[in-house]
Amino acid sequence: MVGRSYRIDDVYEVGKAKVEEFAKAVHNFHPAHYDTEAARDLGYDSIIAPPTFMSLIAFVAQRRLFEETLSCYSMPQILQVDQKFTFHRPLHAGDRLSCEVSVVSARRAVGADLIVVENDIFDQRDQPILTAMTTLAASAEVSTPENFMHYVEQIMMAGTVGSPTP
Repeated sequence: MVGRSYRIDDVYEVGKAKVEEFAKAVHNFHPAHYDTEAARDLGYDSIIAPPTFMSLIAFVAQRRLFEETLSCYSMPQILQVDQKFTFHRPLHAGDRLSCEVSVVSARRAVGADLIVVENDIFDQRDQPILTAMTTLAASAEVSTPENFMHYVEQIMMAGTVGSPTP
């Protein structure tokens, strides 16, 4: 598992309406998230997304990791215990993003598997936007609640391309 790396085939296009919707949902009312002129006053060509918008893209990218590399665990058996972000530049409406996911390390401790995953998110010019290091604690001994993933999908993926319908 360690050293396994893959580039996500899908491209996520950051839509202006999605940025505005997300900013409103997280109560971030900075004008640069809603108004192109306000973003231009700060030196950007289009509105910029709140930094936490990246969590949507990381969730999509890590899905393949959970399905292929960490398939011995179901989602409720995995707990995120740490995450560090390095922002290379703001995320703009109109960006077309791709992601590379790598398993950096894994070890057994305190009855769980501790797994460190790196997500590198790139724009349409293959320039880095974000590097995220995530530490996961996983245990196959945790039971999986019925319909768990259905509710996760409804919360995390609502309104994205290919999202499940209720």
